[in-house]
Amino acid sequence: MKNHILTNLLLIFTVLFIMSTITQANEKPAPYKIKVTSREVKNRIVESRVRNHRVVIDQPTDFGADDLGPTPPEYLAIAYGSCVVSTLRFLAVLDKLEIQNIEVRVEGEVDFSRIMGLTTSNRAGLSGLRVFIKFESTMTEIEKKAFVKKAMELGAVLDNVQNKTDISYEIVD
Repeated sequence: MKNHILTNLLLIFTVLFIMSTITQANEKPAPYKIKVTSREVKNRIVESRVRNHRVVIDQPTDFGADDLGPTPPEYLAIAYGSCVVSTLRFLAVLDKLEIQNIEVRVEGEVDFSRIMGLTTSNRAGLSGLRVFIKFESTMTEIEKKAFVKKAMELGAVLDNVQNKTDISYEIVD
């Protein structure tokens, strides 16, 4: 409980600092730059690095891999679900709302027909995501729906998944 209170206080102070900095400077905050490097390690294991973190991506043993970590589509679901949780918490702090025990479950399916060279009209990626959101609050159901709707329009990963994101490819030596 003590850690939860300290974490919320730190988040509140961080948000207030950012907001006061933006208000004082009357400018938008600088973009948060992301740089991830991924490389093949062995037997389908991919190691990705971001900042000081190492993340392992793998495939299930059914696919001839070692199952040392989630698959890329699973990481997408992880990113989406954790973005929902983070955005709900951030908005709760901004709006001074009491919410606790935020939990999000994300489910989806991938059809591997295309990568196996089979003709199909199905997508190569996730056919869709089903998101189940649960949290404790004194809000009414209507207020909860409005709160979640607002979060779904503001989260960074939520925006990238829900809207087309321009991507460019370049082969480098």
